[in-house]
Amino acid sequence: MAITDDETGIAPLLAHKLKAQGIQAEVVGKVPKHASGVVFLGGLRSLTAESEALAVNYEAFAAAKSVAQQLTARGGLFVTVQSTDGAFGLRGMELQQAWTSGLSGLVKTAALEWPKASVKAIDMEMGGFTKEQAADAIMAELIWGGPEVEVGLQGNGPRVTVHAEPASLPQSASMRVLNNKGVIIVTGGARGVTAAALKALAETVSLRFVLLGRTALTEEPAIFTHASTEAELRQILFDSYKAKGQKITPGELSTRVQALLANREIKETLHTLNQLGSHASYYAVDIQDQQALAHTLSEVRREWGQITGIIHGAGVLADKKIADKTPENFDLVFRTKVEGLRNLLAATQKDPLDMIVLFSSIVARTGNIGQCDYAMANEILNKVAAAQASQRGAGCLVKSFNWGAWDGGMVTPSLRTHFTERGVNLIPIEQGARAFVEELLFGDREQIEVVITGDRAGQGLMGGQT
Repeated sequence: MAITDDETGIAPLLAHKLKAQGIQAEVVGKVPKHASGVVFLGGLRSLTAESEALAVNYEAFAAAKSVAQQLTARGGLFVTVQSTDGAFGLRGMELQQAWTSGLSGLVKTAALEWPKASVKAIDMEMGGFTKEQAADAIMAELIWGGPEVEVGLQGNGPRVTVHAEPASLPQSASMRVLNNKGVIIVTGGARGVTAAALKALAETVSLRFVLLGRTALTEEPAIFTHASTEAELRQILFDSYKAKGQKITPGELSTRVQALLANREIKETLHTLNQLGSHASYYAVDIQDQQALAHTLSEVRREWGQITGIIHGAGVLADKKIADKTPENFDLVFRTKVEGLRNLLAATQKDPLDMIVLFSSIVARTGNIGQCDYAMANEILNKVAAAQASQRGAGCLVKSFNWGAWDGGMVTPSLRTHFTERGVNLIPIEQGARAFVEELLFGDREQIEVVITGDRAGQGLMGGQT
């Protein structure tokens, strides 16, 4: 068994105790491909910066990738150990530690991709353990622990497992008043499901939105004026190149057409929001570029006034199983969600935020084959939301929406068929947008992580004792 070094002294203690039980174990700097068991202790490190916390997630993915083929074919053990309060953030934690929370998303995905393996995510409240006690507790969970994938261990408390509980909107709740004088920054909000949610919100309350996206708005050439479908756009563009005696590859054709469609969708979103009585503008910026984002938000403050809210809906997919996923695949998906949020929080740290709303995914709760990076990123969003709510108090509404699959957005026709065959009910666009508005305006502010599925069932995350 390979035990990664936590740099606090727990790893060698654990290896010694496992050997005493007749289990071959050694502390390693890098997990070898032939390892039949891995205990990743990187989440227990003493961290001094958010960048160090985020690096733990990359190390955990690399460890999982090293043994993915081995554990897929022959089974084995894969366990991660983190320190996010011993209850996966449900009882509050330091913000810095929250950025390591992707480990449990990795484990839940591994559980689906490696059916022959035993996997587990352990969360330890390190303030309640000495190093010796921590090593004993981890060993006990490895040898005698139950089948639960997520287990919290607390020094002076019970063993904790995590589950979702059905939750409905409060019967007598009055509509929450949202600040209509400040500015709400929205990522991913000019297109897709986030745009649908904003439109539904604007139908109920008039707000001021600044939408951020990577697509630079351009004037559409007149030749496309009467084209209303993707097929028509492709044909007109192809014919225009042909008439000039020029060639265009299928890939270039698709890129140009998608850019045209993106421009149209952004402009349509802005028009609708303004027609509904809200005020909306769009700025082209990559939120992963911290300096560019800070510069853009400075412009927003000069032109619009103080920033009072964040709705973070940006995200991309690059589905591949852990064994096949490249570091580049992982980084693309992970950074869009996580680095984007980190930069937003850093760029607004002096703003009087009274609302932080994150678009997470049910994949963070359940894992999903091919989406370890997406599960990890969204689980971090959930736990950062919990930490933000704890730090900011009653003056800031914080919600992390763990969405099931929408019938639109990133769900392609092939994915729709895949979900239907598995009996997964997709969330109709109108229903999802309405659920967003109802939770935002009437939902219990104490329920930070909310799961919404195609069955319309709302669920709040709970910690149970065993």
